[in-house]
Formats: sequence, structure tokens, C-alpha cells
Amino acid sequence: MSATPPAPTANPYFDPDGRPTVEIEVSNPLGWQRTVKALIDTGFDGFLSLPILEAFPIGLLLRGTMPVTLADGSIKQTLYCLGGIRFDGDYEVGVVLIEDEGTPLVGMSFLRQFKRELVVDPVSSRVV
Repeated sequence: MSATPPAPTANPYFDPDGRPTVEIEVSNPLGWQRTVKALIDTGFDGFLSLPILEAFPIGLLLRGTMPVTLADGSIKQTLYCLGGIRFDGDYEVGVVLIEDEGTPLVGMSFLRQFKRELVVDPVSSRVV
């Protein structure tokens, strides 16, 4: 008998390095899903960015490549998929960028699509 994995926490929090983090459930069109801890990055315009080693087990379906502008102004072609995210009882579909390595990130498109506001209070160690 297999145990049901715990549902992701709906509350953002600070990770051990003091970065705002959220747990989300990422799924593919066939319903495969996995809980992912992602940093909340307001400098990232996108929905979700995943390293390939985290995206592969979810079975996200590759859609192609798209140009992505990096913080230094350079442009690189990046693999992308469409993926579903369940967060705080809501479900949205968006573009998932697939990176060679790095940390999972949710960006401003994630906040807009889920109609969320980000409030960071490092003094009281709260992320709302």
C-alpha cells in the first residue's frame, strides 16, 4: 500500500538562505504530478522555470524553443513546455521554461495568473 504524498503547503515561506519560496504541484497533460519547491523571483517575468532534471520525471511535453532575455540583456533560445500548477486550491496552465540547471523559479506571470500579491517582511520572517 502506498501512502498519498502530502499536499504542498499553500503558504510561501523563507528557505534556509532567506529567499521567498513556495511549494507547488506541477503536472503534465496526462495527470502525472510532482511537488516542487520554487523560489519566488520578481525579476523573472515568466510562469515557471524548471531545471531539466526536475522537469523530466514529471513528463512535461516539449513544445519547442523560445527566445528568453536574460538579466544581462543577452538572448538565448530555451526549451519550453506547457504545464499545470496547482497552488492553494487553484489550478493554472502556463509556459514552463526548461533550463540546463539551476533552481526552480516562479515569476511574475505566476503571481498574475493566480491573482496573488507578494508581500515580503524579512523582519518578522513572513512571506504572504
